Amino acid sequence: MGRFDNAELVLGPLEDRAAALCRFAGHPAAADSPSTLALVASAVGFAEQLASVDRVAELTELWRLGYVWGRSAYDDVTYPELSAPTQAVARQLHVLLEQLTPEQLQEVGVALSVSHDMVSLALGFVEEAAQPREFQAQSIEDFALEEQLAEERIEEEVGKLLLDAPADWSGPQRGAVVLALVWDVADLVAQIAQLSVLGALPTPLLWQHPGGEHACTSALVPDTDLLVWARIEPEEYEGRPSWSQSRLQERLRWSVGWTGSEGQRLWFKGGRTGSVAAARWNAERVAQWLLVNRHRVTSPQNGERLIVPS
Repeated sequence: MGRFDNAELVLGPLEDRAAALCRFAGHPAAADSPSTLALVASAVGFAEQLASVDRVAELTELWRLGYVWGRSAYDDVTYPELSAPTQAVARQLHVLLEQLTPEQLQEVGVALSVSHDMVSLALGFVEEAAQPREFQAQSIEDFALEEQLAEERIEEEVGKLLLDAPADWSGPQRGAVVLALVWDVADLVAQIAQLSVLGALPTPLLWQHPGGEHACTSALVPDTDLLVWARIEPEEYEGRPSWSQSRLQERLRWSVGWTGSEGQRLWFKGGRTGSVAAARWNAERVAQWLLVNRHRVTSPQNGERLIVPS
């Protein structure tokens, strides 16, 4: 039995796992990209063989530690506090992406709608890793000007990715695309690891779509007259993909909470996803957990218990 087998409850058969995972995470175009599916399948297969990938949050926040993975050699790098599986996944992703041709890298970047802002951030990391910056500023104003000029130069370099053929990318440009994709594929590995935690699908909720602008639902808390509610709303996404042929990213916010003793709506937990399916799964999972643990759960607002046992 594989460590990620439970994900099949949501994603379906193993044979279609990479494509289904990409669709679930909000990247439907990846299903038509052979390079992307092969990359995701290899990354997931590698992570599945590790003893543990329990600290999922480390993978979803990997971009914060991007300067580590912007290096071509690892033996002289002092690593941050990361678990061994997280380090192993990040290293393997870097290896897999470095093996792709420039054209394949662009194909994957388009399929995953890699963010322009994240490529810019990655380029800064890559350049800093290759040659740390030496500031010449003698004042706060001079420092701000240096930062502005550096940002403008990076933006110009990232903009060239749109215009230049992949084979003409510079080393830092290619490194930035690789690093940004390390982060994106790490998010997919984290997603399937999270899907694998549950041994059964959360209890489905009856969703309603008033006005077609959002989805909402509620369920009665057993032995009370209170309601647990869930809501899914579209959220404007301010970012843009690096390539114009990429699919614009969809962003949905899901929220779960309950009604208080006086009927007021209280928020408990929420997050953002790239697909309706992912938003529903997260909302139903949290709602079910909230109902099961209703006598132990406390409010994030005031620390009070949700339901006081009678």
